Amino acid sequence: MNTPKLAIIFLLAVMLISPLQSYASTGRKAFIRVPAVYQSANGVSMGALGNLTVEVESGSGEVYFSADPLTQIDTQGAARTAALVASYILGKDPLSYNFYYRLESNSMMIGGPSAGAAMTAATMAAILGMNIRKGILITGMINPDGTIGPVGGIPEKLEAVAKGGAKIFLIPAGQRIVERTIPKEEKIGPLIITTVEKKKVDLIDLGKKLGVKVVEVATISDAVKYLIGLKLKAPSSAEPKIPSKVKSILIKWVNHYLNESESIRSNVKSNLTKLSYLAKRVVKSVLNNSEDLYKQAKDEMNQGEYYTSSSSAFQSTYEAEYAKGLLEYAIEGPKAVDSMVSRVNSKVNTIGSKLNATRPNSFSSLEALIAAKTRYYMARDALNKGAQLASKQVYPDSSGWGAIHWLAYAYWRAETAETWTWLFGLSKGQGVPEARVRKVASVLLYESESVTSYALSLLQDIGASSSLLNEASNDLNDAEAAYSSGDIYGSLGLATSSLAKATASIHQWFSSDPINAEKAIKSISYSSINNLLSKGIVPVLALSYAETGKIFEQKNGTFSSIVYYELSSAHAHMLLLISKVKSSVKTKTVTSTSMPQGQPSATPSETPKATPTSQPIEGRKISTEALIFIVGALIIGLTAGYLLGRR
Repeated sequence: MNTPKLAIIFLLAVMLISPLQSYASTGRKAFIRVPAVYQSANGVSMGALGNLTVEVESGSGEVYFSADPLTQIDTQGAARTAALVASYILGKDPLSYNFYYRLESNSMMIGGPSAGAAMTAATMAAILGMNIRKGILITGMINPDGTIGPVGGIPEKLEAVAKGGAKIFLIPAGQRIVERTIPKEEKIGPLIITTVEKKKVDLIDLGKKLGVKVVEVATISDAVKYLIGLKLKAPSSAEPKIPSKVKSILIKWVNHYLNESESIRSNVKSNLTKLSYLAKRVVKSVLNNSEDLYKQAKDEMNQGEYYTSSSSAFQSTYEAEYAKGLLEYAIEGPKAVDSMVSRVNSKVNTIGSKLNATRPNSFSSLEALIAAKTRYYMARDALNKGAQLASKQVYPDSSGWGAIHWLAYAYWRAETAETWTWLFGLSKGQGVPEARVRKVASVLLYESESVTSYALSLLQDIGASSSLLNEASNDLNDAEAAYSSGDIYGSLGLATSSLAKATASIHQWFSSDPINAEKAIKSISYSSINNLLSKGIVPVLALSYAETGKIFEQKNGTFSSIVYYELSSAHAHMLLLISKVKSSVKTKTVTSTSMPQGQPSATPSETPKATPTSQPIEGRKISTEALIFIVGALIIGLTAGYLLGRR
């Protein structure tokens, strides 16, 4: 064939194949308007509407975010949270998609995560190939557990929503009544003094005046009923039951620690005569505390509270060990503490070496290994604290725990890491893909960094502090160190714990309706656990935290119950993500009288630059464009055949 013929064929191929490649790479898009607040030139808060476009396509879990104008870091973090939450709610694997978020606003700076709920809803719409309903907007941050968190500036956002023609505005549950800062000008002689006045606003009443129905929503699942017309039927949220084989191991834990506690106390009591009167009183006081915890563990066992019982038994044991340490210190002096440091160090190192050499053979044993690793790091931290205090000669407790108490805790905390390995044979499987674990560890580490950082900034803004958030920060530091050292299992457990605690601290300080939040998080926890159990995966750690959460709930300890339900939910979600277990969630499009009728069409400002498509990535029907490309390909073939056929 001569060169001109080849050139013609090549030119035709380039002209048609290029758009075909572009078409093939197109993902699913969804568009939603998002309300924001900005400061006007005279310092008055004003509402504005921005445009958010979300595109989802096949990929490897990457999340891309762009904004015009600038955005604060917590808004970018909200995009990653939105991708994760949307995926697990729909039972999709977020590591099999790439997510693209484009946020445009007229305000000078897009700040805060108030678009998080909108991002999540739009992500769900894009994944499902559905559209966000026009005339319905939402504000609210998205928490990693799927609840919608409080935000500021809602009255101003409501006014912007009304001007934009919306008929329904979704706000975080518990924020119906908010304070609004209203500038007030007062003329004093030739001067005009501007002051501010705080006034409570009922948003539902304000919405009625503006022609907008304001609805409170607690979770993103509640929100998508309005935004997408989607009703989600998740796995059962009934209280999950601990399998009998797990129950037997928990009972074994309890008996193990109770026997150890009793043995140590007996030994200490037999040597009390060697002590001075004052030392004897101190040691007896610690022994009494250990005995009280011993009895408490037995009572909890009789009530069927197995994990809680094991926790009380563990506390009884390290308190007995503390009494023993005090006894030896009173008799032998500082050398007894030096000996204790050496013994605890040997124990911790032995457990660490054993765990580092262990690889899970099932997803249930994976969770047990993660739990064991987390407790190993707790033991190591306690050992370091004890050794540091010993070097400063702070031996018994004074204003806080002394070296002996920390060392006693470290020894038995290492033992709990050991007893978690008893669950390794709970179920058999084909092993756990380490590459998947590594990827999930990286994703959750980033998510934990984002949420913990955001929680810290929130508390700094109001001048508050949280011991729970301090724990989250410590867990995060340990998680980062573990990941850097190659310990992906330890990093995974610590990052998950940090994420849960940081989220709980946000609920602690900013939930307007903690009872409703407790109910929502509990439901999410139970549903996730039941999903795992239905697939043959026994999430012992998630079950254990859920049991503790229920106990605090029964005692009206709302905040404590939220912490443990968060821990339960976070560990269940982590296991779901690693195992790629598809959720049993079912979706159903609903039409409700609460939905706006005769919704307004999109105005030009509502139309994104790239027209959204509700076509799914896989199994897409042939469109007119695709048909043209196919015909074009046939033309190429016929032309090539004709040219090649001419000799």
